[in-house]
Amino acid sequence: MAWQVLITDSALADLREIVEFIAHDDPVAAERMGTRLVGRVLDLATMPERHSLHDAVRGIRKFPVLPYLVFYQCDPITLTVNVLHFWHSSRQWPRFE
Repeated sequence: MAWQVLITDSALADLREIVEFIAHDDPVAAERMGTRLVGRVLDLATMPERHSLHDAVRGIRKFPVLPYLVFYQCDPITLTVNVLHFWHSSRQWPRFE
């Protein structure tokens, strides 16, 4: 059974920032990266728990879409994946509230 993938407001803001930053130099590359990031998180609908835990206490997982990291949580009761952040791998970890 497929999981539902939800992109949180904070992750959407991250994605918007990433695409806008890249678009200053190369609008085509910006669109390509945005599409790639969204495509990879939509792949979480199958086997979302396959990626490593970033924070075991809160169940936050992460995976790379270089040079970015995607942070997310799985809810096995509702079969929902909540994408929390798209984050450049050179930055300090994001805050999770």
